Amino acid sequence: MMTSIHAIAYGVVQGVGFRNFVQEAAEKNHLYGWVRNRKDGAVEIAAEGEKTEVEQFIQMVKKGNAFSRVERVEVEDGADVQHDRQFSIRR
Repeated sequence: MMTSIHAIAYGVVQGVGFRNFVQEAAEKNHLYGWVRNRKDGAVEIAAEGEKTEVEQFIQMVKKGNAFSRVERVEVEDGADVQHDRQFSIRR
């Protein structure tokens, strides 16, 4: 079953390779979508794929990479994810 999410990750998530980590996690879970930095220091994510893979992806995002410190992730279901059949880092 396909699902989509829009998420905002807060904490130490910019300047620590977090967007690359998110992109790799999405690709491992066969998701489409994008990730980008926000001006407020958070990271915004939109992802679409199989429900179980999206759930695994969210758990990976909540843990973060070795250099990040994710304080919280707000997730909304049913996002309209604009993508080109890939997961990209937006500037």
